[in-house]
Amino acid sequence: MAGLAAALNAPTSIDAIAWALHARGADGAVCRLTGAGGAILDVAVRAAMPTITRVVPAEEPNQPASDRAPRPVAAVIVDGIASVTALDLAYAERGPAALVDGGEAPYAVVLADAERDELVLARNGAGPGLYYARLDRGWVVASEPAALVHAGVPAEPDVAVIRRFIQTGACDDSDRTFFAGIRRVLPGEAVVLGTATAGPVRHPARPVESETPPVDQAIWRAAADGRVAVLVAPGVAGAAVLGACLHQPGRPRPLPAFTARVGGIEGPAAQAPAVLGSLGQDTVRPTTVTLDLSTVDRFLRDMGEPVPDLGHYLLWTVAREVGADVDTLVDAFPGSVAGWDRVADRLLAHCGVTVRSPLRGPVPDHTTLTALANRTLPPLAVRNALADRAQLVTAAQVVLALRDEVGASLVPPRPWSDAAASVTTLRRLIAGESVDAEALLRAFLVERWLAGFGPQATVTEVVAVEEAPQLPLRQPDAVVVGDEEWRRTPVRTAPIAPGDQLLANTAFYVVNALTASGEQPSGPWFAVVSGKVVAVSQRRVRPVDEVRPSRLARLLTPLVRRRRPHLADPRVMQTAIDHSGRLRMLGTVLFGGSLPRQAAVYPPRADAMTPADSCVVRPPWQPDEVAASLLAAMRLALQPEYGRRLAGVAIASADDLGCRVLGFAPGPAVAEVPRPRAVLSLVLADNPAGQGLERTPIVVVTRRSPMTLPMRRSPVVDEEATRRLPASTR
Repeated sequence: MAGLAAALNAPTSIDAIAWALHARGADGAVCRLTGAGGAILDVAVRAAMPTITRVVPAEEPNQPASDRAPRPVAAVIVDGIASVTALDLAYAERGPAALVDGGEAPYAVVLADAERDELVLARNGAGPGLYYARLDRGWVVASEPAALVHAGVPAEPDVAVIRRFIQTGACDDSDRTFFAGIRRVLPGEAVVLGTATAGPVRHPARPVESETPPVDQAIWRAAADGRVAVLVAPGVAGAAVLGACLHQPGRPRPLPAFTARVGGIEGPAAQAPAVLGSLGQDTVRPTTVTLDLSTVDRFLRDMGEPVPDLGHYLLWTVAREVGADVDTLVDAFPGSVAGWDRVADRLLAHCGVTVRSPLRGPVPDHTTLTALANRTLPPLAVRNALADRAQLVTAAQVVLALRDEVGASLVPPRPWSDAAASVTTLRRLIAGESVDAEALLRAFLVERWLAGFGPQATVTEVVAVEEAPQLPLRQPDAVVVGDEEWRRTPVRTAPIAPGDQLLANTAFYVVNALTASGEQPSGPWFAVVSGKVVAVSQRRVRPVDEVRPSRLARLLTPLVRRRRPHLADPRVMQTAIDHSGRLRMLGTVLFGGSLPRQAAVYPPRADAMTPADSCVVRPPWQPDEVAASLLAAMRLALQPEYGRRLAGVAIASADDLGCRVLGFAPGPAVAEVPRPRAVLSLVLADNPAGQGLERTPIVVVTRRSPMTLPMRRSPVVDEEATRRLPASTR
């Protein structure tokens, strides 16, 4: 695997990034371009044979001889197998998204466009990793995040990512990393870093739906490469994978078979798999590798960020021990897929070994594994595997072996965990009680990873850092509807997570906003809450990776791209079908019927707040009742002068197509505003709360004195309410 590096308007950083990627290649090459707007674009590559392709415009027939040496307009570096010429032509014709349309082969590409002063990053499929970050007023890019830290990017941990990792073990499932200032390019995505925009411009590719093969097929595919070795696990799982590797035609004998044990841990976890004792020395060449727990710091340096599965640690230890006669290491350990792509990338780059793990993911079917072992191994070997007393090492055993180190790592106060609760959990584990030892191990790995950056990583600064990036707060503005001027004041809140209490929080934020303005409303006013935020608080979210689009969803998706673009994704369409019915969605798409309320789902957007960036959000449940509850809570918290002028609380959904009032509860002053739902649809038609990371899901709308300003309207308003407006107002 090559090491890719790039910089935009950060000229002193490219050498530091390239040096930090030395493990990916002994040789390196650097290219610098000057953009049309004066930007400085640097690209570098580390590999055994580093190559940088410079794109030079073709000579024109009548071009003067003095001008026949045009300067390069672009430079391209690739990690993987791809045609640079085809990528450049596709990019020139169709833009950044074309860089991830290069077929099934995974690759990563960085293109420095000197004509647009931009860096374009792309990963085709599950290609090698690419990371990017802001550095001063420029951008830096690398194949590993540690290289960006070496170049000067602050090693500030992302509190929300670490908290979620410790609690659930999830990682590498979004663009966020363990570093607050570093982002990763997702598989099948292109990202543009330029000087004209404040942030990255992301171009997600059309998702490629691939069905997970049956476990026996996955094992056969993993064992199909030529020079392989096997990391054998205890039981029938290890026997099935070992047998598939032995059964391949032309396989050299004896087959290298590795087992891994953890130093200091005895008992069943230290025993070799029984299947190896049933095979002769002319069949397998067994080798036992002992994992030294003191090498965890080096493991974390190679991985760049923590990973949740202890099996990755064992795999890394074995990959460092395989000889030059092995190209592929087949891993027979079951486990989590979280962080797996990153582990495979680092092992190939640092150890030169391709790793296959066919049993990671859902728990393999025992019957299928037994059948495969019976086909490929002698009966005695299968019987020994089924009766194997050897066991996989557990997180509890590792934590107990490192109890002093783990205890010391849990004591410092951290914003992502409760130190007292963690220490109590460790004490209960030592006493023999059943606790979540995996969470303790993940917390220990985070502390060791953080310690590897020394004084660069100061957690005290992270406590004051927001858990998610945010845009500047929009200033209050005004819009004219008819002959009335309405003032819109967005209200910033903390991030809303599934299950959060919305009633008291909304009243708190509205009261603070009214108090901070210092003005008592002279006319009626409304509090408007985002429908998506209400739905998130009601847990009406569904991660996109849990949605399996049906054939009907894939057929209907292309038919709604123009009229209903928010449904133009198979996973979003499938969610709409699940909650409104197949017949109703068929009628809506094929015959132009009205969209069922259950189908008005919110698709995931890359620039949205978590969890809306990776989940399909359903419409809020009973929005009228929610609005009534918010109104009651708000009236209890408001001062009398504010409560008397409250015209109502609305649950609304606004986007590029306008504003739709989903739920409404009238307040004491509602009589002063004829047709309040229609008025709010017009007032909020341009979505003053924003669609990105503004974190302003509440808007306070106040009527001011009449003015004779030109009226601002949106072409799309609440259709149901608009039908009740007089013709002159329409």
